[in-house]
Amino acid sequence: MSVHHWAAAAVVIFSLGFLDTAAPAAAKGPSAHDEARAIIAAAQAIAPGGIDELKEVEIGGIKQWIHVRGNNPANPILLVLHGGPGVPMMPESWTFQRPWEDFFTVVQWDQRGAGKTFAAAKRQIDKSITVDRMQADAEELIELLRRTYGKDQIFLMGYSWGSILGVRVAQHHPEWLYAYVGVGQVVDFKRQEAVGYQQTLAEAEAVGNKAAIKELKSIAPYPNPDGSLSLSKVSTERKWDVALGGMMYGKAVDTEFQGMALSPDYTDEDNKAEELGVGSTVALLLPQLYTLSFDGISTFKCPVVFFAGASDRTTPETLVEEFYNRIQAPAKKFVKFDRAAHDVMTDAPGEMLMHLVLDVRPLAP
Repeated sequence: MSVHHWAAAAVVIFSLGFLDTAAPAAAKGPSAHDEARAIIAAAQAIAPGGIDELKEVEIGGIKQWIHVRGNNPANPILLVLHGGPGVPMMPESWTFQRPWEDFFTVVQWDQRGAGKTFAAAKRQIDKSITVDRMQADAEELIELLRRTYGKDQIFLMGYSWGSILGVRVAQHHPEWLYAYVGVGQVVDFKRQEAVGYQQTLAEAEAVGNKAAIKELKSIAPYPNPDGSLSLSKVSTERKWDVALGGMMYGKAVDTEFQGMALSPDYTDEDNKAEELGVGSTVALLLPQLYTLSFDGISTFKCPVVFFAGASDRTTPETLVEEFYNRIQAPAKKFVKFDRAAHDVMTDAPGEMLMHLVLDVRPLAP
C-alpha cells in the first residue's frame, strides 16, 4: 500500500463522520483527462468475440463493481484481489493487464469500501467491514463468476492485502481453484512490519539519508510490542519505504496514481471516491490485522504460485520464501523478481507475463 493511501487514511481516521458525500458539481465539458481516457479505451479495445464487461453486480447485499476482460471466452478466469485495503487495481490495470487478456479472462473487482463500489454506496462508510465479511464477498463473487461464465474452476490472484483474502479462500474452497497466485504475499503481519521496518532503516543508513534515519528511529518500537500500530507510524514507515525504493523498484515516488488518473474505467468522481474510501477502509480493517498470521498453515489443497520482488520491503520476500518452503501443495512454484519491489506487475511486467503464461496458465486443463 502506497504512502499516499496510508497518509489519506491517517487523515480520515480523525474525521470518519465527515467524508464528502455531497452531490458532484454540475457537469462540465470534456476534460483533458476525459479525452485521454477515450484514446486509451480505444487502444485497449477487445476484439469482436471477446469479453469486455464493466458492470455492477450484487455481492454481500450491496452493489459492487467488476470489470471482466478477455480476448477468448474459452480462456480460464483470473480473478484479481487488489491491495490496500481499499486500494482498487481496476483503475491502473490498463497499464499492465492487456497482454494477460490473451491467456486469461481477467476480472478486476473494486472491493467493499473501494473505488467504484464505494462510489456506488454514495461514499458512505460501511462499519460492518471485517476480514471475514471481505472473504465472504470474494467467495460470493467467485460463485457468481463460475455460474455466469460456465467455469467449474478459476485462477485466484491475491496482491498485498488481497493476498490475505486469497489464502483464506484457497484454504476454504480449494476445489474452486486451478491455483492460487500470491503477489506481495502477506504471511505474518507483525513480523512483516518489523522486518520491513528494519530493512527500510538499514537502507536509509546505507545511503546516508539523515532525514529518513531520524524519522524512522522516532517511531520505534515498530510495531508496538503487542503488534499494534498507529496510522501515523505506518504512514511514516511507508513514506520512507516508498522514497527508498521498497514499493516501486528504483523509484522514489509511487507513480501508480498517474495511471489511475487516466483510467478508461474511472471518472473523476470515481477517483475521488477511491481516495476517500481507502481512509475509512484502513481505519476499520487495520486493527483486525495486528494478530493475523498464516504461520499455522502447512498445506494447500490447490496448486500455489508465489511472485515476490527481491526489493519488496512492504511484504518482505524473505518471509514469503520461508512460507513457500514449509508448505505442501499438489504443485507449487516460487518466483523471485530480482529487479522488482512490492509492485511486481508494474516493476517487471514482461517477466510477470512470462511466468503467468509458463507457470500458471498450464495448471488449467
